[in-house]
Amino acid sequence: MRTTHEAFGGRAMMMDGSTNLSDHATHVAGTLVGGTVNATAKGMAYQATLHAYDWDNDEAEMALAAANGLLVSNHSYGLITGWAFGDFAATGTNEWYWFGSQADTEDRAYGRYSQQSNRWDSIAQLAPNYLIVKAAGNDRGQGPAAGTPHRAWNGSAWVSSTTTREVAGGTTGYDCISHAGVAKNVLTVGAVNGIGGGYLQPSQVVASAFHGWGPTDDGRIKPDVVAKGVGVLSSSSAGDASYNTKNGTSMASPMVTGSMALLQQHYRQLNGNTPMKAATLKALVIHTADEAGISEGPDYIFGWGLMNTAK
Repeated sequence: MRTTHEAFGGRAMMMDGSTNLSDHATHVAGTLVGGTVNATAKGMAYQATLHAYDWDNDEAEMALAAANGLLVSNHSYGLITGWAFGDFAATGTNEWYWFGSQADTEDRAYGRYSQQSNRWDSIAQLAPNYLIVKAAGNDRGQGPAAGTPHRAWNGSAWVSSTTTREVAGGTTGYDCISHAGVAKNVLTVGAVNGIGGGYLQPSQVVASAFHGWGPTDDGRIKPDVVAKGVGVLSSSSAGDASYNTKNGTSMASPMVTGSMALLQQHYRQLNGNTPMKAATLKALVIHTADEAGISEGPDYIFGWGLMNTAK
């Protein structure tokens, strides 16, 4: 992230020496801790200190930071699953690439409790005060029309294919959250439209066109909660006073993470500086969320609902 941005006021720092500027990372950081210089882009925990890392060696860094007292972390990134559009074979041309097995028409990684899911759960289990927050991903509906030429990995190279494969989520949109987003001890966040004037009723909570829907393959609710992830204004890496608007679960996730930092602060003020357990914080967030969806209770689109920090 651009650590010199006016939104951070010296409160945000890179912990692993990464120097490649990322507009995405700077935007996420601003939603987490951006200050009051630009009131319309003020972050959730706007006086907090942020320790930022790139995603290399993330699991070792997470475990060490948690052992040193970190209470919440935000992860607005994920492993590519299903379809992606780009030039992964370095041919000089952007096209569709299939990241599932060459023999599959639906990526079996969606909904599956993977090795990454297990490792992140283990990190959380060994640090009971530490809650990991993960963006649900933006895969739903992603992919080309049936029969579109694309490339698939045959085990040693990207090869041309015209096999008809499902877009992420298939025809219904369900079952398109993968890897760490499926983990049990992680709080997974989906993206919804903002609500002008504040929440009044469930029908106001409108799912984004892209965020990953559950369930997990073993039937658990994912995402856990939702937050605004459409039309989010935050800091930009283009300059120290630059701001822009982005969409994505990457934008919704820091809404939740920054808000949970405030909940931990409040709890510690009331309880002799003792933090909430991560399981307590997760339960508090999901059971105070505002109802969303057409039926009462949790579902595979909105989870337990729209986070309500004040409640």
